[in-house]
Amino acid sequence: MANERNLTLAEARTLLYKHATDDASDSDGTFKARLNEAIERIYTEGIWDGLTVRADLSSYVANEVLTLPYAYEAILSIAIDDNPTPIMGKQYEFMRGGPGIEDAGEGGAFVIDLGFDSTGDALRRYKILQDVDSGTEIEGLIKRRYVYISSDSDVIVPSNIGALKHALLAITYEDEGDIQRSTAFWDECYNILQSAKQVNRAGIINPNPQQQWGFMSNKPHSIL
Repeated sequence: MANERNLTLAEARTLLYKHATDDASDSDGTFKARLNEAIERIYTEGIWDGLTVRADLSSYVANEVLTLPYAYEAILSIAIDDNPTPIMGKQYEFMRGGPGIEDAGEGGAFVIDLGFDSTGDALRRYKILQDVDSGTEIEGLIKRRYVYISSDSDVIVPSNIGALKHALLAITYEDEGDIQRSTAFWDECYNILQSAKQVNRAGIINPNPQQQWGFMSNKPHSIL
């Protein structure tokens, strides 16, 4: 089962508890803790099915700076008034031969990733160089952020039972110090997620991703 429907924490515990604990009720919270660790690791290892959302971002802009809600980690692609706009890295304004420091809303055909702010929530911000007003439409493809699963009704994404099973086993063996078995289960977890991704993309022609340093060009040596 993979993304056909939402999977809640309560359902995941019923289906998967035995791969993380002997306690079906999870009275000591072992299952929840291991599941959360597994999901966090899965989020850091790839952009799997279910981890991206297409959304209207217009309401998140103030003074030409777009601040993502906590539930989202990054913008993968963005369109302003239906025009795809390249997202440049933080070092763009500091590149030799580049444009230098540019003010938000003062012109330019790029969006600059400012990274995560220094507040407690660590929200990710983007500087929009072109002028943005109340009528500007901004739409983006955004990646979900890992958010701690705590309530029985909380939804787990991705909802691939096979991948979650192997991730839980990997965490369990890792906690027991059996790194060899843990690594094998992690490998199988990612193989399952990758296979599901390939199957779901069958017959779809995906465009080359936007490169921050220019379409079909190599990354400048000055960018890390």
